[in-house]
Amino acid sequence: MTWRSPVRARFAAPLTVPLAAGLVLGLAAAPATAAARPAARPYDFNGDGRRDLATGSPGGKVGTASAAGFVGVAYGAKGGFGTKRTLSQAGSAVPGAPEKNDRFGASLASADFDRDGYADLAVGAPGENGGAGSVTVLWGSAKGLGRATAYGERGGAKGHRFGEALATGDIQGDGSPELFVTVPGTSTYTWLSFGGSAKAAQVPAARAASAKDVDRSWIASGDVDGDGRGDVAYAWYDHDDSEVGHRRGFTVFYGTADGGFTRGQTTYTTVHALAIGDFDGDRRADVVTGDTYDSPWVGGTVRVHRGGPFGLAGSYDLHLNSPGVPGTAKAGDGFGASLAVGDANGDGRADLAVGMPLGDVGRAYDAGWAFVLFGSASGLTGARAQAFSRATAGVPGSARATAGLGAGVALLDHDGDGRADLTAGTPGEQRDDGGVVYVRGGAKGMTASGAASLAAAAFGARGKGARLGALLGG
Repeated sequence: MTWRSPVRARFAAPLTVPLAAGLVLGLAAAPATAAARPAARPYDFNGDGRRDLATGSPGGKVGTASAAGFVGVAYGAKGGFGTKRTLSQAGSAVPGAPEKNDRFGASLASADFDRDGYADLAVGAPGENGGAGSVTVLWGSAKGLGRATAYGERGGAKGHRFGEALATGDIQGDGSPELFVTVPGTSTYTWLSFGGSAKAAQVPAARAASAKDVDRSWIASGDVDGDGRGDVAYAWYDHDDSEVGHRRGFTVFYGTADGGFTRGQTTYTTVHALAIGDFDGDRRADVVTGDTYDSPWVGGTVRVHRGGPFGLAGSYDLHLNSPGVPGTAKAGDGFGASLAVGDANGDGRADLAVGMPLGDVGRAYDAGWAFVLFGSASGLTGARAQAFSRATAGVPGSARATAGLGAGVALLDHDGDGRADLTAGTPGEQRDDGGVVYVRGGAKGMTASGAASLAAAAFGARGKGARLGALLGG
């Protein structure tokens, strides 16, 4: 079955109607598309060639509204990070108002949607309007993120949770990215087509799971079959599915030349995190899932599902008992709780950051770890794998119980040297204010030389239950 996007109609302007109407919205004027600048890479909001850090705090307090949510942004700089900002619906630039349980910042994704040379940031707020949900695109500029446009689900209703998970990709292979949005209350996903402009049209939702609704959803995009068009992996968990074996898994939808998707195979497996990257350099992206369950008592597993010319082509596992992976497996560590893809050593193959927020560091229980596993001609391996905690030499700070380092991870080139840097969140630090640890990438892997730490106070988020670092963009 193929779902097709309305390619000819997708440049229609967003509508200025209330969110409750469930239509695509345009609550703030989007910037006109600038000319003569190459499209920016994701998370480069000011177009300076360095990636910027975005961290979501969906449980954060805004004014008197608990769990209204906000987003912290730190702009990349030669030494790591420069200017820092906090963005929420309390400001005049962002549509809407901060309300209890909106959970603005529950999901993040980035691309240069209008192709003006500045990356844009999409922010999900699945609790908006009684759980109908919304997505806001903050538009990049030479000064960074500025004005914004909000979008709601067509035909949306309370409990749909539009925007719980977000991803970006190019389903037509034309260089114009789309924004993929999960709607777990209907067990579907949809996407917004921008066509290189600051206006979007929404494609009708595609059924992604057999259940009527699902409890949790994830989404990621990449070219799994190597045909030059983006594909989408949608993962879900649903505790009340009548078929026990079907309660969790993921489905790959393959992009087609007419801008739609053909539904591919479904893999029934436990998913607690989801990412896509080309770890073996064969130009076919692999789907990777994190499973924090202990069976067979390895403290969590990362499973790589290989991409192939006809779709997925087998899988293999990595965990703390795999050769080369640092550490000793213990029950309840949570290895695989978060995943992120980037090229940390600049060899052209994707590498994988893995969070293990429940791992102990000495006597500091649940202090947490972050790992980097490197790609190779044979795929992702434990060879040369590295692990970092607050107790690693060169990493600032000290290991604290329940800090949860690795609850969120990202691999982005913040200093502009062509190699992705590791950022790992510590949401349990400072009485749940949270923080972020930064470790630089290099030709021989990650180096703690020049490592840095960002606290919630740097974003003006102290005392707001920010849990900074629980969710990192990228």
